[in-house]
Amino acid sequence: MRRLWCWLALIPLVLGAARALLKYAWWAAVHGALYGIPKGTRRLQEADANADFNWWVLMGLAGTATIVASILIPPLKSQTLPTGLKRISRFIFAMVLVVGSILIVAAGMSATGYFLK
Repeated sequence: MRRLWCWLALIPLVLGAARALLKYAWWAAVHGALYGIPKGTRRLQEADANADFNWWVLMGLAGTATIVASILIPPLKSQTLPTGLKRISRFIFAMVLVVGSILIVAAGMSATGYFLK
């Protein structure tokens, strides 16, 4: 039962990372649209700062979620694989799980219009 509560800790991390991904995509698009326009210099700097901030929020939340997931995934019981390979495979599985979850949640947020609120 305790392990279930730990898995539930991933929910806010994934939701926050998905929101940061959408915000990063928005500000990166604004930055791209304003690049090279002389009148948009102030807005371009704002878009650049916001995109950079949301990128690091995304990386921090995704990294934390990956570490938590790799700890929660039970160890492999294979006797023939070396310990290092078992740990690396758990980390890669956790990374695939977290990145896939973030992309699915971000697509859901975008499709439902949650991000627009």
